[in-house]
Amino acid sequence: MLDYIVEKRIDIATQAESAINFLADYRNWPQWSPWLIMEPECKLDYRGEQGNIGDGYQWDGDLVGAGEMTLMKRSATQLDMHLSFQRPFKSEAKVSFQAVQMGNNTEVRWSMKSKVPWYLFFLKGLFQTMIGMDYERGLKMLKSSLETGEVHSRLKLIGERTQEEIHYVGVRGSGTIAELGPQMQAHFSELHQLIETKGLEIAGPPFALYHSMKMKQQFFEFTTCFSVRQKVEVAKPFETGTLASCETYVVEHTGEYPFMGNAWSMAMNASRHHKVKVKRRPLGIERYLNDPRENEAKDLVTEVVLFKK
Repeated sequence: MLDYIVEKRIDIATQAESAINFLADYRNWPQWSPWLIMEPECKLDYRGEQGNIGDGYQWDGDLVGAGEMTLMKRSATQLDMHLSFQRPFKSEAKVSFQAVQMGNNTEVRWSMKSKVPWYLFFLKGLFQTMIGMDYERGLKMLKSSLETGEVHSRLKLIGERTQEEIHYVGVRGSGTIAELGPQMQAHFSELHQLIETKGLEIAGPPFALYHSMKMKQQFFEFTTCFSVRQKVEVAKPFETGTLASCETYVVEHTGEYPFMGNAWSMAMNASRHHKVKVKRRPLGIERYLNDPRENEAKDLVTEVVLFKK
């Protein structure tokens, strides 16, 4: 067996004691878990009074499988837990949370140590990357929950749907997750000017077409797009294209854009679970169904659209 370790961390405007108390109570986990958000109706059974050694919880769901978490050790700044998966495959792991006070903030460190069989050594890096991405999503929601008492991220599985032909004008970009938002805002500003100058007729909500992703680096190549009624000719930095009518797989997200990773994760997991084969290139579409200039961040509705093979 090969050991592998995943660790992610985040700064939260709270006291270390508050973070430890919150995390030690598994009844709080549905608020911020990067897995339970995909299946809020998942069956949960809590054991003990919560917060004490030996307390834990079990989950049994469709997308999230089945398993159990138990609190093994607790101090003022650290929690050690035992994680056991029963479905979709059997596995065990040691999970730890550390809360390090840094002035008025606390750095929360979430780590996991597990093993992968020798014959699956080639999957070790993939496991680390995918779990790391889940941890990052979870820590963002933990931060929101501890700082505001809320997490504005709701998911709805729409499933298979036919997409009609789309003509678009766009601006191509690339970058990490942190760089996407600022780039897209600049692109949309440029596209608005182009549409006004050329008098183009918009045919649907704006969207981002993701061409590819380097998972380990979390680096994306994408085009920020507006749907238009007909093909047009444009000069650089703009480009045009057509998405042919096709079959897709769709998840709807309502809430703040920094939590959009939840929708992508659900789309990937649900399509795999329901044995719907989807393309890797292009990766898919984010379709923005309402305007952030006219709606609060918590009310933004965005679709993740995967292309079926």
